[in-house]
Amino acid sequence: MTGHRVVVLGLGNILNTDEGIGVYALWEMEDRHRSTGRYPGIELVDGGTLGMRLLPYVEGATHLLLLDIADVGAEPGTIVELSGDDIPLYVGIKMSMHQVTFQEVLGVALARGHLPPHLHLIGMQPVDLSIGLGPSEAGQRAIPEIIRRAERVLAAWGVWAPPEQAIAPAPDPTRVGPRP
Repeated sequence: MTGHRVVVLGLGNILNTDEGIGVYALWEMEDRHRSTGRYPGIELVDGGTLGMRLLPYVEGATHLLLLDIADVGAEPGTIVELSGDDIPLYVGIKMSMHQVTFQEVLGVALARGHLPPHLHLIGMQPVDLSIGLGPSEAGQRAIPEIIRRAERVLAAWGVWAPPEQAIAPAPDPTRVGPRP
């Protein structure tokens, strides 16, 4: 497949436990790529809480895979997947009038006619959103499954093929947390 730009975007605030689950999963993918070259041609982007500064990544992608928390009312710790039109493009609840939600970033991309044709979200129903570094125990256990599902989506899109070796074991939960 030529003429495509594949972006995996890890979202969330690592200062609020499970809110950072997308970033933690992305960091694990980055570690795998650095050590094995696992994701050639795929942009792995730590979007954190950058808001509208992520618009160029969104508008420039043909394939956008979002890793984030997903508060959909499911059982806490449940892995959630949404695709295309199922991903809300509306203004959510804000903690501050100055805060921009990622749904608003997607809404702006849509209004400008640049929403990626391939859009998928993999996340987890949060267990704990309190102030703290590192995900909850459920979040730590969810990271390998989030990555497996991300790889499945990338393969289904035809933009990535898994290497011959087996998927690496789950990361050491004592290592998950902010980078030095």
